Amino acid sequence: MTSIDHDGVLESWDRIGLWLKTRVQLAPLRSAVDQGRLDGVEASLAVTLPADVREWWALTDVRAHHWIPGAFAPVDLDEALETREIWLLVAEQEGLTFDANGEPEPRFLPEFMPIAMSPGGDGLIVDLRPGGSHGAVFLWNHERWGLGLPMWDSIGSMLRDVAVALETQTPVLLQHAALGGAEATCVGRVDDLGDLTWEAAR
Repeated sequence: MTSIDHDGVLESWDRIGLWLKTRVQLAPLRSAVDQGRLDGVEASLAVTLPADVREWWALTDVRAHHWIPGAFAPVDLDEALETREIWLLVAEQEGLTFDANGEPEPRFLPEFMPIAMSPGGDGLIVDLRPGGSHGAVFLWNHERWGLGLPMWDSIGSMLRDVAVALETQTPVLLQHAALGGAEATCVGRVDDLGDLTWEAAR
């Protein structure tokens, strides 16, 4: 970790980690990455990782269970890069197709970086393209493709949202919903077996 806590990444993760540790059965740790490895990834992919994305990969003690809303579990950097390559290969094999309006249908792009996966094979990705959505976190549905609206503006805002929701037992994704996003607001609940699930907010 650097001494700078961009967007409160470390502080938010500490809050989430403490909440999980006292309520949820422990899961294996996701591997942390040092700054030299991240420099190498930036060079090999020809992208610039936002500061909070670098902080995310450098976090230690991140549990690889499904604590991110939507039942997403953090993946380590090697798995993220492998998933990225698979999805890029699928996009290449599919070739360019067009919708009923003659517009190119969405494809997974080299500037998309997975950070977490669901049991069903969907992912949370960070958009590394220049522009207004740079650094935003999106749902990538492996069957429907396309980004929709960001679930969070950044990894930092994702972690803050989850930390507050768990501590106060209030819904996540309120900003996403307010903008007309398709993902439902939900509340984190722990069952008798110590498993965290995200239930639709009422």
